[in-house]
Amino acid sequence: MGATRYQAMKRHGGFQIVALCDTRLDHMEGYREAKYQEWKECIDACEPQAVVVCTFNMAIPDVVCYALQRGMAVFSEKPPGRTLEDAVRMQKAQQETGTILKFGFNHRAHNSIIEAKALIDSKLLGDVVCIRGVYGKAGNSEFQSEWRNNPELSGGGILLDQGIHMLDLMCYLTDSDMHVINGEVSNLVWKEMKTEDSAFAMLETDKGQQISLHSSAIQWRHKFDMDIICTNGYIALNGLLTSTRSYGEESITYYRKDLGMKTGRLGKPKEYTMCFDEDFSWDIEMNEFYDVVMKGKELINGRPEEAVRVMKIIKEIYGYKQGDVR
Repeated sequence: MGATRYQAMKRHGGFQIVALCDTRLDHMEGYREAKYQEWKECIDACEPQAVVVCTFNMAIPDVVCYALQRGMAVFSEKPPGRTLEDAVRMQKAQQETGTILKFGFNHRAHNSIIEAKALIDSKLLGDVVCIRGVYGKAGNSEFQSEWRNNPELSGGGILLDQGIHMLDLMCYLTDSDMHVINGEVSNLVWKEMKTEDSAFAMLETDKGQQISLHSSAIQWRHKFDMDIICTNGYIALNGLLTSTRSYGEESITYYRKDLGMKTGRLGKPKEYTMCFDEDFSWDIEMNEFYDVVMKGKELINGRPEEAVRVMKIIKEIYGYKQGDVR
């Protein structure tokens, strides 16, 4: 992710990257910038205007809070730490310092999501009443030993690593907070793994909208699908453009309800589809961060309060069986 953000900043042209930091020097081979292995030494020596944090979940809060307290703007990868408490800690540091903090919830900047948000806001299809989401991938042969499945480093499994994107989108598209009605995290295949390979949840927004989520590391064929049901129509989001192209073509299709059967068949209304073959999401995120820092624009996406909101939901899902809900 550090390399991905680096390339996006280079494409932007407005960033002067002064240093890189990684515990392993071989990860930084080929880069011309100054190199450090200790993050605090890097920040103190370079005194940058902004810091981009792409590291293990465990280390994110320490780096973010230190940089904020030094008066530096921060762009941080998701998830916002390992726990809700981590997210709250960073939010408080931002509030106390008044410095800029943006979290990289990259999926909001995908073309299909941008179009879906615009369509919902237009009210062409009425109001959103429910959303179904499936986000799944296949764990590889080394999946159980990956850092993402080491709870000391990551804090959780597939729900925190990937399902967090879907939950953030659901909050974003409904413009609502939500609470868990029912939740389950399980090890359905990777039995010896210390984190979950599957998560199921039923949620309800503060507007009464019904939400369902399936986040999975045992999908075997990568899948991103979201159905958004509105009072006067329906939006289908299918596929997601990534560097591997393994989630298929990214598209959005919408339908307006046709109770009068103008098409001649009930349940088969006219459809409108857009497909996308380029992903500008990384550039869109870095553009927004630049504009907020350099031009004083308002931060819209990845605000600390949004990070806290989604981490509250994840804590509810993880704690549902223990009664640690709401």
